[in-house]
Amino acid sequence: MRATGEVGSSSNAVGLSAAAIGEEIARSLTLPRALVGANLRTGATLLGFASQCVHAEAEFLRRLFTCRDLEQASTLHARFVAAMIGEGSRELTELMAVARENVALIADAAEPAPAIQLAS
Repeated sequence: MRATGEVGSSSNAVGLSAAAIGEEIARSLTLPRALVGANLRTGATLLGFASQCVHAEAEFLRRLFTCRDLEQASTLHARFVAAMIGEGSRELTELMAVARENVALIADAAEPAPAIQLAS
């Protein structure tokens, strides 16, 4: 086998061109990149929700401090719990959408690569 002198068209000992080797290396990194991306998207969604919860709880505690009696505190607490249940439900819906997107991206990245063409 001889090198042709063209960039990316020389062959190695197994008969693959440099371009084909580069394409295979890039393809082999597709799935790990998709997995890392999925983890980052999921983590960002969860951390965003956690941030909202902490802010809501801080606001609840600020308002609780100003309550003058048990009835007012109880009403405030009931509203806070109801709001958190609603937010949790919305967050679960959003998290499921992220999970579906992640599964689709990972499945696409896991598609088998086309057959390798040997250089002649």
